[in-house]
Amino acid sequence: MKKYSKGQLKFKRFGFGLAVLLVLVLAFGLVMLFGFCLKHTINITSTTSEASNVSEEIAQNSQPIIIDNLVVGGLYGNKWVSSSKYYLKSINKANIDINVYTKDKSAGAYKLESLYTYGDSVFCNTSYPNYIDEFFAVPTQNYALSSNFSQTSIQEIDYDYVKKALGIYRAYNNTINITNVYSAFVNVNEPLKLIAVTSNQKGIYGGVYNAIIAVVNGNAKIVQYSYTKDLDNALDFPLYSIEFVADLNGDGNSEIVTREVTEFNVTYNVFEKRGSKYVRVLTETIKGK
Repeated sequence: MKKYSKGQLKFKRFGFGLAVLLVLVLAFGLVMLFGFCLKHTINITSTTSEASNVSEEIAQNSQPIIIDNLVVGGLYGNKWVSSSKYYLKSINKANIDINVYTKDKSAGAYKLESLYTYGDSVFCNTSYPNYIDEFFAVPTQNYALSSNFSQTSIQEIDYDYVKKALGIYRAYNNTINITNVYSAFVNVNEPLKLIAVTSNQKGIYGGVYNAIIAVVNGNAKIVQYSYTKDLDNALDFPLYSIEFVADLNGDGNSEIVTREVTEFNVTYNVFEKRGSKYVRVLTETIKGK
């Protein structure tokens, strides 16, 4: 019988362990590759349904949040209320004082005059006379400062932020085309950078993506990300844009308002910073015919 020294036995065990590890890594890699090949669409948005589950008291006393005459939800104090719950339950639907804001300034105090529905969406008539500029409006007790939201130049570090945020999803398509970069503030102590990015060509599996990345204190996170393997047949593939950054609910921290456009629908989303990431607290879709 062949005898082994202690050193040889240790080496043999090490070699066996290494072989097992390599097999596991190879198996994991094959599973991931198989998953990448099969995956046709990916949509990443951190979301919560809290606004649809508020109490009757909160819903009854809520007042509207408006974007371009679309009611995207309601507020009671700093509590979010879904658009449908506001419309069905609130006692504040007409002759309501609102503060109106464009992208970079306050437009003044106006009135919500009446509500009406079109399809599944709730719209409003206001006394605001400007039908050209995009705007949002909140109840007068909420002072939604625009957070110094402005477009800025693209820097080399922005590509590093995108790579960091996308992480493993770069395996689907690792090309980066930054379309817009914006600067703003979460609050007085936290600068915020927002990066709108798309792929600049098809990935190795034929797919394309677009995304919005938020950077706070050097920490880059996905706000929204969408990937499709077959763009020609993807009617629901969204194109994202960043519309506003402002403290809508008066809690001292700015929210992000995005718009996503598909073949037939337009959706507005409100994201609130919670911990290290942004979570969608309100969403409302205008459905095309």
